Amino acid sequence: MILDRYIAVAILMGTLMSLFVFGAIFVFISFVSELQAVGTNNYGALQAIIFVLLTLPQMLYQLFPSAILLGGLLSLGALASSSELVVMRAAGVSVMRIMRSALQAGVVLVVLVALMGEYLAPISVSAAKTLRAEAIEGRVLSGDRQGLWSKYGENFVFVGQVLPNVQLANVIVYELDDQRRLAKVTHADQAHYENDAWHLQDVSNTEFKQESAKATSSELEIWPAMISTDLFNVLNLEPIDLSAVELVQYSRYLDENDLDSDEFWLAFWVKVFTPLTAIGMLLIAIPLVLTSQNRGGSSGQRIVLGVVIGVSFYIANRIINHMGVLYGIPPVLSAGIPSVLVISIALVLIRRVR
Repeated sequence: MILDRYIAVAILMGTLMSLFVFGAIFVFISFVSELQAVGTNNYGALQAIIFVLLTLPQMLYQLFPSAILLGGLLSLGALASSSELVVMRAAGVSVMRIMRSALQAGVVLVVLVALMGEYLAPISVSAAKTLRAEAIEGRVLSGDRQGLWSKYGENFVFVGQVLPNVQLANVIVYELDDQRRLAKVTHADQAHYENDAWHLQDVSNTEFKQESAKATSSELEIWPAMISTDLFNVLNLEPIDLSAVELVQYSRYLDENDLDSDEFWLAFWVKVFTPLTAIGMLLIAIPLVLTSQNRGGSSGQRIVLGVVIGVSFYIANRIINHMGVLYGIPPVLSAGIPSVLVISIALVLIRRVR
């Protein structure tokens, strides 16, 4: 029991150190890239730093499989360098026992990161893009993707839900007259942006006169202006930035309307397989450390090996995912193939360790 906790704590500390390193590199690179926008309207250096920090959870979530591999190599490598692994194995501790102890820490980390990717990351990315657009565009958004208020010209627009591909649901436009009194209310079940105009569907209008109100309806209305697409695109996040629940909702909406939903289903299945991939990467670290220990490998070699494998997996995973969308491979397969490969490689390496 003490041994299990000792190895688990080592894995936890090593992975946290890896995430810190990856995070520091990401923050530096992202801040440098944001400097080109600094100085535009109200977007200053402070806003750029806040923007980068708010997008950090999403980036760490994407890099977690590579980080846990490097963390496993660092922590187990430190135990190997101090001959603690030699003592454990000499005392009869099997590779399976070491692997079980490491997996205990891996499961804890996977759960925490999965919660971060499901709840914290989508909220922080949305807040980051909203802050950036408001500062650069000089306009104010109030609310989120589930209830957005915006002012465009003399109109106040409420959007019940922001959908993918520049689409809105439950749109209400409040128009004011010259004396700032309510003149007209327009409600549309859906709206989408096409050919430089908003196309409102299933529209009902209510016009207010001095002592009366007139109601009309139409199937389609075309508005040249309603809400700024620059600000709208802030909340129309990329599939990878959405939570699993939102991805399922949007994917089903697209399927029901005969629209292409592969990218959203792919992002959903990537979220499903990410924990399995992370566990597989941790399992790969164990035989790599034990093998390099037998061959006299140094900690520097393990770090380089971990970085190379982690970066290679990240690139290969993105390529396989996008190739799947390009060639019509079912999203569950293009998302699951990298995870299956990682688990298979881990099992083969573990069997070769004596």
